[in-house]
Amino acid sequence: MLDELDAEKKARIFELIIRRYENMIGEKEERSISEIRQRISPYDETIKMISNSITKDYVPYNYETHFLTAAQRALDYIRQIKTCKLQFTFWLTFEEIEHLKAADAMNKALMLVAILRALGSKDAKVLVTKSGRIYVAFISNKQQYMVNLESGSVLANEDGIKLFENDALNYAFNDLFYENYTEE
Repeated sequence: MLDELDAEKKARIFELIIRRYENMIGEKEERSISEIRQRISPYDETIKMISNSITKDYVPYNYETHFLTAAQRALDYIRQIKTCKLQFTFWLTFEEIEHLKAADAMNKALMLVAILRALGSKDAKVLVTKSGRIYVAFISNKQQYMVNLESGSVLANEDGIKLFENDALNYAFNDLFYENYTEE
């Protein structure tokens, strides 16, 4: 029984299982872009809890007045989540991310966009480049911000657009829209 093993041996056994069946896991975890977009829900209970904790000092919360500061708090929250790279696709719920404090860049991007949407941003979106790099973009006070989920850095306006000079956008989405930038 696994219960009789110490934590290190259990972890090694689970690692062996995952390595052996990673292709099957990846197949079972495949999602269409529509299914992925549905995950960005500003109404998710975990997202509502996080956004409420971000805006607790703003009573009443006003998007026009408080959004940029609240977005900074959302970024600070996301930076506390360790970015991990998996060899296969594995989707985490926002509750699982909150509990683990770890996720891959795409799961973190989905969570950040959901938080920003809960804070009132209609234009917060996930951006994916041709090479697979993942960013989050949002607009506040007529300034566009790009967030690199791997480094946690934020670039504004032209500095953010320069990210795509050598790695063009492939597609962008949130729960409200999807835009494909590839030539057909």
